[in-house]
Amino acid sequence: MTISASILVLDDEEDTEDLFLQAFRHQITDGTYKFSFARHMDEALNFFKSQVFDIFVTDISVDGVDSINLISQLRKEYPLMKSIVASAYGDMSTLRAVMRGGAHDFVIKPIDFTDFGDTLRKTVSVVEKLKDVEKANKKLSAISDELDVSAKLQKSILPGNVVKKGSIEIWADSISAAEVGGDFYDFFWLSETKLGIVMADVSGKNVSAAMFALIAKTLIKSFAKIYQSPAECFDNVNRTLCGENSTSMFVTAIYGIVDIEKNHLVYTNAGHPPVVVIRSNQKPEFLECDPGMALGIFEEVEFTDNTHEFAPGEMVLLYTDGVPEATNKDGEEYENDRFSDVLQQNATLSPNSITQTLVNSIKEFTKGAPQSDDITTLCLKYKQRITSNVT
Repeated sequence: MTISASILVLDDEEDTEDLFLQAFRHQITDGTYKFSFARHMDEALNFFKSQVFDIFVTDISVDGVDSINLISQLRKEYPLMKSIVASAYGDMSTLRAVMRGGAHDFVIKPIDFTDFGDTLRKTVSVVEKLKDVEKANKKLSAISDELDVSAKLQKSILPGNVVKKGSIEIWADSISAAEVGGDFYDFFWLSETKLGIVMADVSGKNVSAAMFALIAKTLIKSFAKIYQSPAECFDNVNRTLCGENSTSMFVTAIYGIVDIEKNHLVYTNAGHPPVVVIRSNQKPEFLECDPGMALGIFEEVEFTDNTHEFAPGEMVLLYTDGVPEATNKDGEEYENDRFSDVLQQNATLSPNSITQTLVNSIKEFTKGAPQSDDITTLCLKYKQRITSNVT
């Protein structure tokens, strides 16, 4: 045994300390056990004020005071400590009283130190297991706290769910597969007529991922206000992330600018699933573009701008791969065919309603299986613009 256990012995007999020191001299020398001795109840209590013990060995009665009550009190204050009671009385009623009082074990006086050595070893083993459990619980608690902080951080970086202004209507939402997800979305006005929209998926689902998402979101929004081209914005975001990325994390993303004067969307893609265009009575269109490479991997990556001309009343949907890759209990993925069918059948709904219908369809498909990835969507409807003809 290499474990160092601290043991307090409370006994008012004069030779107790000498007997213990002699019986366990080898364990004391090699550091396995560390003993402290008290002759009186007050002396024992003073020891407890200054240190914590693994094992408390006490006579059943010291100074005429029943030590069982003391054991009961100490058990509440030191739940990892175990008590062993020594008594000259070995009857069953005494034994039951000792165990009911919270003692871990019981020995008869005069103490057989060979037998007591076995009792001590077993008790130390129990204490060490309790300590391991406590350590595990602390780790779980720390993980839980970390996840809670991450979840709050992740929630704090999302701008809300809805935008309704002029010819633009947006609904966005994110459903995490775990306490902390790796997805984020954003929308922000660059001018009175230009709206930036972002959909992104960070590798990982922990505090680091939440922090990386916050950094990526901040960089995208900051560079978006400097560069009018989404591709130029991503060029600079990518170089910055690569230069500061010690975690080897990355983020797939789409960033687009909706221009309500020119009636178009200019967008760029960094390794993300394509934009979907939803039109009434038509099959949804997955916009073709150079998908590029995820942000934060290689500095020398070129991104390209792509343009989509809006037709009145059509919608565009940005999403993460948690939509087509949602998996049911048989291991089947939701895939783009089901995805397209739901969008086509509900193309006349509002952005809010169509995304809720999509999410409900995914939940129905995956019923009985755990959510395998975050499900994040941003649906933008470009409404019919009303123009007046003045003659």
